[in-house]
Amino acid sequence: MIDPSRPDYKDTPVSEKRARFRYIPADIAAQPQVSIITPFFNAGPVFHETARSVLQQSFQQWEWIIVDDASTDPQALEILNEYQASDPRIRVVHHATNRGPSAARNTAFGAAKSQFVVQLDSDNLLEPTAIEKWLWFLVSFPGAAFVKGYSVGFGAQQYLWSQGFHSGAAFLDANQVDTTSMIRKAVHQAVGGYDEAIREGLEDWDFWLRCASHGFWGASVPEYLDWYRRRANHTERWENWDRGERQAAFRARLRERYIKLWRGEFPRVAPHWHLPNETVPDELPCANALRKDGPRLLLIAPWLTAGGADKFNLDFLRQMKMRGWEVSIATTLQGDHSWLAEFSRLTPDIFALDHFLRLVDYPRFLRYLISSRGFDAVCIAHSELAYLLLPYLRAHAPDTAFMDFCHIEELSWKNGGYPRMAVEYQELLDLNVVSSEHLKNWMIERGADAARIRVCYTNIDTGEWRPDPEVRSRVRRELKLSEEVPVILYAARMCAQKQPKVFARTLLKLQADGHRFAAVVAGNGPELDWLRGFVKASELSGQVLLLGTVPLDRVRELMAAADIFFLPSDWEGIALTLYEAMATGLPVVTSDVGGQRELVTPECGFLINRGAEQAQVDDYAAALARLVQDPALRRRMGSAGRDRVVGHFTLEQMGENMARFVNEAVELYRTAPRPLPALGLGRACAATAIEYVRLCRLSDQLWVARASKDWRVQFYQSLRFFEPAFSWAVNVGFTWLVPIKEKLKQLLTQPA
Repeated sequence: MIDPSRPDYKDTPVSEKRARFRYIPADIAAQPQVSIITPFFNAGPVFHETARSVLQQSFQQWEWIIVDDASTDPQALEILNEYQASDPRIRVVHHATNRGPSAARNTAFGAAKSQFVVQLDSDNLLEPTAIEKWLWFLVSFPGAAFVKGYSVGFGAQQYLWSQGFHSGAAFLDANQVDTTSMIRKAVHQAVGGYDEAIREGLEDWDFWLRCASHGFWGASVPEYLDWYRRRANHTERWENWDRGERQAAFRARLRERYIKLWRGEFPRVAPHWHLPNETVPDELPCANALRKDGPRLLLIAPWLTAGGADKFNLDFLRQMKMRGWEVSIATTLQGDHSWLAEFSRLTPDIFALDHFLRLVDYPRFLRYLISSRGFDAVCIAHSELAYLLLPYLRAHAPDTAFMDFCHIEELSWKNGGYPRMAVEYQELLDLNVVSSEHLKNWMIERGADAARIRVCYTNIDTGEWRPDPEVRSRVRRELKLSEEVPVILYAARMCAQKQPKVFARTLLKLQADGHRFAAVVAGNGPELDWLRGFVKASELSGQVLLLGTVPLDRVRELMAAADIFFLPSDWEGIALTLYEAMATGLPVVTSDVGGQRELVTPECGFLINRGAEQAQVDDYAAALARLVQDPALRRRMGSAGRDRVVGHFTLEQMGENMARFVNEAVELYRTAPRPLPALGLGRACAATAIEYVRLCRLSDQLWVARASKDWRVQFYQSLRFFEPAFSWAVNVGFTWLVPIKEKLKQLLTQPA
């Protein structure tokens, strides 16, 4: 998948640089669940790339109907014959005369056996999971007539295109998408298909507006799922697409043909509200059995975003791949998934569930995914919903081992956070793995069985994280930091856990005590604005450099440029940044919380007890002052820290341990299996879990409303969660609720 922050347009879905997953159908003769259709006319060798992007799809239960529109090139016809002979799922239909792409698509739709049809032109490409995500989207959102993702333009022009069906009435000004998409076959039939008289291009624009005029519309999956090959001049082949007079005339004809759309009757996909206690669907809408040639692991995580837990997940999966495992990922929380591209360098088999599913369909999709890939093990990594769904998943996947990994206990969040859930659900887990002896003991004190808990430190790549004098000099020059001034680095998410207020007040005390230093702050978060304001108001601006969000590579460079690492966290497991800093040769000043004393010894840095804020500030300032004043102490502690990490906490050691524990979980499920929940109990637990998550989302909205200065508007906006119940009540006859709702809206949104 392309990285929007650093797009590489040569790294297409069929590039040799891409991570691979062996998507091979278990039964190539199985009934097709999706029909792929492609118009074909004298397509050259570039068609091989299109074919490869189809053959490597994660969803393999397809048929591919290629309509040869009377090609005249012998090489092109030979290519078609080659593919038709190589795979029984590929069918070639020949037109006796050239009739244009609209007619070719209509012919293919008529031959399609499935109710779901993917449109793909003969020179475009699909990301490996595109079809699977589109199929499940249309299953989960029955009000959508068709679906598409974002597009990557490549070839003669290169760009990222995030417009789509979600752009709605923008289609009246210009076509917002190409044809690559999935559409319900019944919709194509209902609107009469493509206009075969349009042969000079933009026939797809006409088709989308034709669908809109019949009340059908689509939606978008917010991922770059298809690649659109651009020519230097499309007008050479498609005369209507001249961005000039012909295109303007074509738009005028569309306006005449579909005038009601310009009158404000453009349709939209109505929200499919999640009703209170809605029935969780249990039936799988499709099959997709994939052949398995080696061990497979599914990681269920909350999201894919910058942070220590996700960095560990990256390292963990990379180590498992090196040891012959195929890995897949599913995420269960709404989030920005800013590291999705990072994880896609390890595997294409990634599913951010909030991108293409309603919440109510999460349970059966996870069950489908486990069944499709035949995972040997499932690892839960800080996903609350995954714990809640364990009875359902174990009931439906009796041949799969389940384990978890926990980094940190959080007493201020759900009375212990994920480790508390690990204790409560331990009887459904074959093995628990934790990041420290401290956390293991914490779980045992709360009733966990010690015999089923293993410790694996998160560790670090000491080859990547190491002292580098050249980088140190370069980065200091870039940031205008003197070699003579000791630099304190604070790299963290700016949130309450990392105590930016303690950090700032500690620096203020250092300054007041007359110490000479500079500080670099790397990270973003909800308290960054406060920190920025404090630095400015307290005249620390000359000594504190606030960088905001920086990529992982830059954090590594900042470590090399610094002299001291400072992390005054309120709670931690063992902060990953401590491993990184010590491996880079930095002495560390941090909090004595969680399992951090298992990593940081007195030879490597200072551990400060939690307590009142002023006491912490005084203790942190005293430790930092010793390091700021004594370069020899900094060097001695930094060297000891690196020696400790290299000797005991390398990434290879973590990989060996995690691989051993995953295999142990599989062996335990075979030799000492946990009792399996009944299917009915599993379904009941899934329904309860989904309702619980729905209510949590609602309560989060209400909390935001409570904290808002304009609480009435916020509260009114949060009432949209009650819209399903309101609509149901009105539909069954309680129409007297309508004026009450309008009066409530008036009261809550009028100016104070």
